[in-house]
Amino acid sequence: MTDLVLRDIDPILADRIRRVSVARGWSEHETILHLLEQGLFASEEEVRGGGFEDLEVDALADAIAALKDVPAGKGF
Repeated sequence: MTDLVLRDIDPILADRIRRVSVARGWSEHETILHLLEQGLFASEEEVRGGGFEDLEVDALADAIAALKDVPAGKGF
């Protein structure tokens, strides 16, 4: 898996990430992955006509929907 480094994160954004992490019972790493995935999905919806093919968007939407059914917490 590829590692990404984010620098100069706004303190308010970092605090919001931490609050989601605590509320969901996820590590900050898990939280950032979930938020990136959800944000990417939302962005893909905006570019649906000129971005990903419908089959790719539908497959991603199905995968995200399945992930939402996974109970929050560690060890899932």
